[in-house]
Amino acid sequence: MKRAALIGTVLAMAAISGSCAYVRTTVDFDETVDFEAYDSYTWFNMASSPELGRPSTGANDIVEARIRRSVNREFERRGLSSGTPEEVDLLVTYHLALSQRVVLYSGGWGHPYRGWWGWGSSYGSARAYTEGTLVVDVVDRSSRRLVWRGIAEGAITRPNPSEEHIAKVVSKLMTGFPG
Repeated sequence: MKRAALIGTVLAMAAISGSCAYVRTTVDFDETVDFEAYDSYTWFNMASSPELGRPSTGANDIVEARIRRSVNREFERRGLSSGTPEEVDLLVTYHLALSQRVVLYSGGWGHPYRGWWGWGSSYGSARAYTEGTLVVDVVDRSSRRLVWRGIAEGAITRPNPSEEHIAKVVSKLMTGFPG
């Protein structure tokens, strides 16, 4: 009984510790840019066609809206306002790459008899899951140069992540935004 309570406690602590514990973020930005000078942004879509081989994001409109709302909130917290493409300082876009992964588990136990043979048991299992990488790009509108890129690997672990999960991932990613 005590063992079951201990296992339950450990599982509860793992769940509480947050769904972003394994998200790896990488940020890169142009250090010559004065990010304090920027005060507005808008979204843009990158132009590409299926024949260029751009992979499908696998995201639906609901997930796209969640990502955009989360990024909007983070920019607003930093004092940036949304505007029209003709008047803003920054252009923002994102990419989401989803792929299926498989993890193989194996284990066992045994006891050798005189070093040659013995008895025991072994087992194996496989688990398939979705892994997604979120990339947010910020482009200076006047120079058309990429000024900031944030990458969150392992950000998405199922095809339809919740609003709360997306918000946590984007918040963690945007901590690396200068200014």
